[in-house]
Amino acid sequence: MKHHDVIVLGCGGLGSGALYWLARAGADVLGLEQFSHGHELGSSHDHSRIIRLSYDGVAYARLAPYSYACWSELEAESGIKLVHKTGGIDFGPAESNEELQAVVDTMKTVGIPFEEWTPAEAMGHFPQFTLPDNVRVIFQAETGFVNARQGTQTHALLAQARGANLLEGAKVTAIIPKATGVDVKTNLGDFSCGKLILTVGPWLKVAMQLLGKILPITVTREQVTYFKSPTIRDFAPDRFPVWIWYGNREHSFYGFPVYGEVAVKAAEDLGGQVSDPDKRSFDKDERSDKTLRNFLGDFIPGILGPELYTKTCLYDMALDRNFILDSLPDEPNILLADGAGHGFKFASLIGRIMAELALEGQTPHDISEFRFDRPALTDPNFKASFTIQDRILNEWFN
Repeated sequence: MKHHDVIVLGCGGLGSGALYWLARAGADVLGLEQFSHGHELGSSHDHSRIIRLSYDGVAYARLAPYSYACWSELEAESGIKLVHKTGGIDFGPAESNEELQAVVDTMKTVGIPFEEWTPAEAMGHFPQFTLPDNVRVIFQAETGFVNARQGTQTHALLAQARGANLLEGAKVTAIIPKATGVDVKTNLGDFSCGKLILTVGPWLKVAMQLLGKILPITVTREQVTYFKSPTIRDFAPDRFPVWIWYGNREHSFYGFPVYGEVAVKAAEDLGGQVSDPDKRSFDKDERSDKTLRNFLGDFIPGILGPELYTKTCLYDMALDRNFILDSLPDEPNILLADGAGHGFKFASLIGRIMAELALEGQTPHDISEFRFDRPALTDPNFKASFTIQDRILNEWFN
């Protein structure tokens, strides 16, 4: 049985990040990926993911600058530009919008600069928007996007260049905790390690079952659509920002300028259905598609054009939709990182944090809100508190 300092199980965005930072620290590390690396069955594929400082929670806002710094270090080593800053618009109904107010309050608390614009001022900066007077608009200059596919590939490539091993097509059949480490059995052989890091995304429930544990994780199938706008120049990155619509606990949407395709990407956030990652459909969700098109027609009509394609992905979330960054209760040699359907922007930083926890037993970052001993993971009566599509998800739970 081959022994490693650390094994990383699942090498998508977070796992590849962990692989890189472990290898960079000089650890003997093995990555196990059940599919091919860079596959499109989970959450870490496609061209772009939003990166921002404008969060609605202090824990995330304090981590966000370090996320930018980690991506910058990866760019410096690889020579590949991964982060593209466009500025970002956060907007939504002005009246009693707790979500948007939380973003403003958080930025004030943490000291993140932002501007508040009237709808007319916003349209003066970005005439692509059609905004009525009852909309509140926040602009934050550091918002942009990370190239998701390249970010994952770059982490893995540089990790391998530093001596890490990555086995593709490695399906785990057993995880056996021991006093001094963990044994991992796969279809490609058996391995042992001092620390095991689980970054398996939508397959978290499956991994927990191998350990005889149940974890309240919800997996939903989501989708993004690329539109061939007839005014494509208006949506180039030098003319159009990343944007997020906060629907005040109803529908939420987000989108990007042109990147990766000659088309504009937009999506409904958490508009999909609960799904089994091994049985999920790749068909378009017509309800979510109609909801997105109606929103764009009202607020950013120039995006709408012929559809280039619609692509699906998976969200995996604790009931409070917060990260999990911790060791398993009663299993200190097994660490878990879950990005809750919004973690890719933090992928490099999370990888670094998990490497620090595995090798040093601690991290300088405050991750106390992402521990296991919180109600969303320990209270069987905890109600799903997703801010979007509560009704659909709670109906499923009940």
